[in-house]
Amino acid sequence: MLHKYTEKHRKPFTFVEEEKNDDFTKNLVDANLLPKELQDLNLGSSSERAKSLSRHENRIFSNKYVIPDDGVPEQLAFDLVRNELTLDGNPHLNLASFVNTSSTALAKKLITENINKNLADNDEYPQLIELTERCISMLAQLWKCGKNGEEPIGCATTGSSEAIMLGGLAMKKRWEHKMKDASKSTSRPNIIMSSACQVALEKFARYFEVECRLVPVSSESHHSLDPKLLWDFVDENTIGVFVILGTTYTGHFENVEQVANTLQEIETANPTWSNREIPIHVDGASGGFILPFSFTEKQLAAAKVSYWGFNHPRVLSMNSSSHKFGMTTPGLGWVLWRDGHFVPSELRFTLRYLGGVEETFGLNFSRPGFQVIHQYYNFISLGFKGYQTLFNKSLFVARAFCFNLLKNKEMPDYFEVVSGIHNRISDGNLPAKLDDYWRHPDQFQPGVPLAAFKLSAQFHKRFPDIPQAMLSTLLRLRGWIVPNYPLPKSTDGSDQSEVLRVVFRSEMRLDLAQLLLTDIQNVVSKLIRCYSKVKEETAVATSSQNRNIRGDVIFDVLSTLADPAAEQETPAEEVRETRKKMSKNYRGTC
Repeated sequence: MLHKYTEKHRKPFTFVEEEKNDDFTKNLVDANLLPKELQDLNLGSSSERAKSLSRHENRIFSNKYVIPDDGVPEQLAFDLVRNELTLDGNPHLNLASFVNTSSTALAKKLITENINKNLADNDEYPQLIELTERCISMLAQLWKCGKNGEEPIGCATTGSSEAIMLGGLAMKKRWEHKMKDASKSTSRPNIIMSSACQVALEKFARYFEVECRLVPVSSESHHSLDPKLLWDFVDENTIGVFVILGTTYTGHFENVEQVANTLQEIETANPTWSNREIPIHVDGASGGFILPFSFTEKQLAAAKVSYWGFNHPRVLSMNSSSHKFGMTTPGLGWVLWRDGHFVPSELRFTLRYLGGVEETFGLNFSRPGFQVIHQYYNFISLGFKGYQTLFNKSLFVARAFCFNLLKNKEMPDYFEVVSGIHNRISDGNLPAKLDDYWRHPDQFQPGVPLAAFKLSAQFHKRFPDIPQAMLSTLLRLRGWIVPNYPLPKSTDGSDQSEVLRVVFRSEMRLDLAQLLLTDIQNVVSKLIRCYSKVKEETAVATSSQNRNIRGDVIFDVLSTLADPAAEQETPAEEVRETRKKMSKNYRGTC
């Protein structure tokens, strides 16, 4: 994220006027409670010690955006930084993020012991590199690779963003080779993805000068890539297609096999193209761990997503984020190719200056290695069944949340669930009993354990001026971070709707989900009471025009409450513009 240097960074801020108000300084802190480092300074009286403490703090707080001339005692620096960080939210209640927020005590011990190891230094840390290779082997097998004499290759990355860049670059270079061999131009490459893509996919196209062709989604396609629309986007300059296992918006798995079949049909219809066998890169940032651990072959076949990874010949590369459902600390992703010859030589570099001969093809060089150690530790401590158990519990809690949201008698028909894991594969409906989710999980749609939901058409008809963003804001008062954002660009107008999204990571247990449902119910009740009260107060308006003004007034009042940054009254003519700006796009949340 880019941060701008603003005028506030120049303004000095005096924390304590110690020279002018000695009495206040004396009482600022009990000298006996000072950090040991300050007590050891032998400053004499309590007043002098307190003055010293305030001077230390003044050096820090006089301008927080400039390195101080003199440092402060280490313990004080620790306390000051720690105190500021307490203002951050509770990570367990951050339901907007897919990123793992829990680690075991032993995992943290391993991390601490290896925190200074550099993943780029093969010669100095050969065993760290060995663990990396083991992880790549395990992932290759997990993603159905290596059964046809292939020799998969891959590397650790700082996350799925770097992995996406590498996968896209490899596709671009291979396309250039094909076009140059046919003496054709390489000036206008394009890549295809659905409008439900995470922002990292678009970043690749912009950063590496590839035309980004976004295929709009629809409710019919479950807000995912619709293979039938590829005919309008694919041409000879298409370097590849990004297919997403677990969209950021609704958690659906895009269909690799159907995309591949459509590409085959398009190539057959264009026999003169020099660019044939257009490859697929599978973005498994969210679903690359969930899918192979959680769903049976029979279940995937029933949902028509059996060929989702390297078991389809058109899939040449794949990535995932370990710091999501790989359960590691933030900062780790992976990218793999089904065979080494799919990584063009232009992307490989040989290094000899670290003591040995090393080959590298990552965008980053020096970086921490402890995340890889954490990943390997998770693989061997949890095993296949351990991951499977954790994910099955997450899926059950997510499905139970959706079931109760839709069946809640206190909120009849108030919500619609846009994600799909709560529905049966056979008929797309809810089960008769909640227990069916636990007893027969293979009967339900595969997907990422999340719930994307919105206020229903019936609710909006009864309470047309209650902005959905209010739910997100009022839940924040209870500590929950639940994003509200518009659906991706669509062909059917569904992108005019917003959804709330809850990601069910492993620490989101059933008891927390029940508390969240209770808080949602309380928030909705409060909004309805508020709406009714405001409506009564504005009942004097009788004309059609005044009724419209009344609705805008209600929306203005509620949206002002929903926006913590709102400091002034919103003019009536700006209310409709406010409606458009009330939601935040969480495509970048990973």
